Amino acid sequence: MGTNIASVQQELPFETRGFSKDQEMTYLNIQPNIRFQERYKLHQYWARKPWYVVKRCIEHFTDEGDTILDPFCGSGVTACESLISRRKVIAMDLNPIASLITKVTCCSPINLNVFETAFEKIKEKISDNLSPLYNTECPKCGKSATIINTLWRNSDPYAIFYYCEFCRESNLKDISDYDRNKSCQIDRIDIPYWYPKGIKLSKDADVSYLDELFTKRNIIALSTLNREIETLKEDNIKHLFRLMFSSIIPRTSKLVFVNDYRFKKGINPAGVWGEKRFWVPTEYVENNVFYYFKARFSKFMKAKRETNNLIGNYYKEGETIQIHTGSATNLSMVSSNSIDYCFTDPPYGGAIKYLDLSVLWNSWLQFPMNGDKEIIVKNGNFPAYQTLLQKAFQEIYRVLKPRAYLSVTFHSTNISVWRSLLEACRDSGFCLSSITPLSPIKSSHNQIDMRGTVKTDLLLTFKKSGIEKFVPMMIDKPPNIKKIIILAAKELIEKDGSASTTEIYDKVIINWSSIVYQYRTVPKKVNLSINSLRKTLVEHLDFESFEKIVSDYKGKYRRIEKWRMKTLGS
Repeated sequence: MGTNIASVQQELPFETRGFSKDQEMTYLNIQPNIRFQERYKLHQYWARKPWYVVKRCIEHFTDEGDTILDPFCGSGVTACESLISRRKVIAMDLNPIASLITKVTCCSPINLNVFETAFEKIKEKISDNLSPLYNTECPKCGKSATIINTLWRNSDPYAIFYYCEFCRESNLKDISDYDRNKSCQIDRIDIPYWYPKGIKLSKDADVSYLDELFTKRNIIALSTLNREIETLKEDNIKHLFRLMFSSIIPRTSKLVFVNDYRFKKGINPAGVWGEKRFWVPTEYVENNVFYYFKARFSKFMKAKRETNNLIGNYYKEGETIQIHTGSATNLSMVSSNSIDYCFTDPPYGGAIKYLDLSVLWNSWLQFPMNGDKEIIVKNGNFPAYQTLLQKAFQEIYRVLKPRAYLSVTFHSTNISVWRSLLEACRDSGFCLSSITPLSPIKSSHNQIDMRGTVKTDLLLTFKKSGIEKFVPMMIDKPPNIKKIIILAAKELIEKDGSASTTEIYDKVIINWSSIVYQYRTVPKKVNLSINSLRKTLVEHLDFESFEKIVSDYKGKYRRIEKWRMKTLGS
């Protein structure tokens, strides 16, 4: 006999580590004053979860000394917050750069004096080679100045943002004959050390090979810096510098767009790599490798000073923390019924091709990658994706203790991806306890676009039964997705006066997911997307749409589509 959601929630009151709907919203989405902690500014990674949500879940579902698992550890938020909360943790990821980020983020205490001494030695050794690469003339005093950014249009540089220590100011200037001659000289220099040459990129990239993502000047600088780091002997210090080096690779590539807002103000015009593919803009920024490497040092010092204070001597490899590089489908290193809680963030179908994109870091660090085991949708093959997901969740179910909890953060606009996740968890034997929308730390430009993706991640909480695995019930009449959309829209609009397309989509996903989880006979093909949801709302006579204008991370204005009831007026 099946177990329905209501009975599960009644069985799991908040005091005994379940969440009621109201308590979830107030407890998990209260954002602290400091939303971005220093420890999570070390390295770029996708879909980093709010640390305070992870922390609150860990503290709610576990006690000090318990063991927590994250088999899709990503940038290591679960691992780090577990150690800070004095829990043991097993962290795993198929992506080697994720393992390194997790290790460096968590590792403590770090001898900061040794770290600083090593940094000064590296600076001293490479300064004579790298500084001349980024030399220009100050148009104001005519003396030597340092290039911070060079702005390119296709294959031609057209402007420079520089700093003059004599004038003690930074400014923008047009490219001069001096700069063009310097560029011609660099083109004649041989690249002195190893760099990842001939590494093929994915088909959606704007260039064919990895080294084409960099100017020759920056390949020379990166290869010189990388070689010096590889000579370091002490492991923990070397790991820090390798991650520092990796963190500037996207920043010193052609993936950096010109920020028009900053450019017009005459300040550093460098944008960020914000796309989920290797997009080389027509106008891009070439950042000074040496300058950006030096700038990263202070950030790493702040981060490690923070984790030294918060984690201290609790970090013990093999005891309080284990970090593995491998597939979540094989947790053979973990004993059955040994894990007290699992908090994880599996891939959202094919929304982010982690290994394809991470070739930018992994190739420079010479990390091996195994894309065959990556749990993403490849060429539209949802059954294969679901099969791998189910293997992972079966392993999670095996290693969790009876009556232990699993929390999963997830989002997707593809209903087939949602179904794959839900059925993988359901068929592995988990009971669904609750689903809660989470406020993101920072919205991507897609998440605030009118035609964008889901507005928030959803937190799904499951429980491993202490007796037998969950079995879904049968249903005679399948649910009507259009009816679910209309009811969700009315509920949100009646509460707040209006609702965005993506807020309604979130609500529909929550309601639909509860039904899918309870019943095995829900139709396989359900037409639910942002566009189909919009069409349903447009066709319904009670709703009307309007727009709100917001600014995205590129400084560009985008439209948010919102809905209200016609009877409520403007």
